[in-house]
Amino acid sequence: MKIFKEIKYLIALSRPLNVLITFLSVWIAGVIAGGVQLSAPLLMAALSASLIGAAANMVNDIYDVEIDRINKPHRPLPSGKVRVGQAWTYYLLLNLIGLLIAVSLGFPLLVVALLVMALLFWYGKSLKRTVLWGNLTVSLCTALAFIYGAMAINDWRQGIFPALFAFFFHWGREVLKDLQDVRGDLAQGAVTFAGRFGVRKTILLINLIFLFLIILTIVPYIVHLYNKMYLWVVVFGVDAVVLFAALLLWLKNDGKTLGRLSHLLKLDMLIGLLALYLGAHDVVFFN
Repeated sequence: MKIFKEIKYLIALSRPLNVLITFLSVWIAGVIAGGVQLSAPLLMAALSASLIGAAANMVNDIYDVEIDRINKPHRPLPSGKVRVGQAWTYYLLLNLIGLLIAVSLGFPLLVVALLVMALLFWYGKSLKRTVLWGNLTVSLCTALAFIYGAMAINDWRQGIFPALFAFFFHWGREVLKDLQDVRGDLAQGAVTFAGRFGVRKTILLINLIFLFLIILTIVPYIVHLYNKMYLWVVVFGVDAVVLFAALLLWLKNDGKTLGRLSHLLKLDMLIGLLALYLGAHDVVFFN
């Protein structure tokens, strides 16, 4: 039926895996902050962040529809499976529901939700087409998901290390994605770091970001913040993958390879979340 097809394409437009990662990021930050797996405020915070993140994915595709006709013609908007008007309607609806949930969680969380919503709109509308500012903005917003989750359990400081990991992980991946999309970006007048400085300098930047990330991931174990299980999972499940991606870029950086590496890194975020979860101490099931 037509209605089910429309729903299917709208869900695809929201990027379900990204939404799942946002939900888990907020939830795991709360687990780390309070040691509680099931808590109404935490689950509501995770839901509100997921809805705002889904809306941001939609507005990103709305403003990128012409670029995606070159880079990703199969996506719902450039392929014509979803109309721009439909996407705007669901963008507004998802943001509204996400903000209403944030209101129920208190003023500090509402401020963070509004800030992230505004930044992600700005990113989709214009910052994405700039040298590094777009990369830094989306990385900041993904990092704030961990602060948001920890705030829901009233201890935002516990979200700092996960937020730093998320910031540098996403920054490196976002620059890699720009390298993948450089042809379409330049065709539409969007000058990213890759478009301005070329392939070799872009790969060097990605390597530097990922090297700093690898060093940073070891720090919580050294200072006895996370346990040995965290160390094993983060070293062999996250750092090894990041290092592999960074080195492979020097040998092979065609569009197909970059797409596969981008997807591999997205999946690796789930391993990173697992490492954080296993690294938390004294986790209980119910509040």
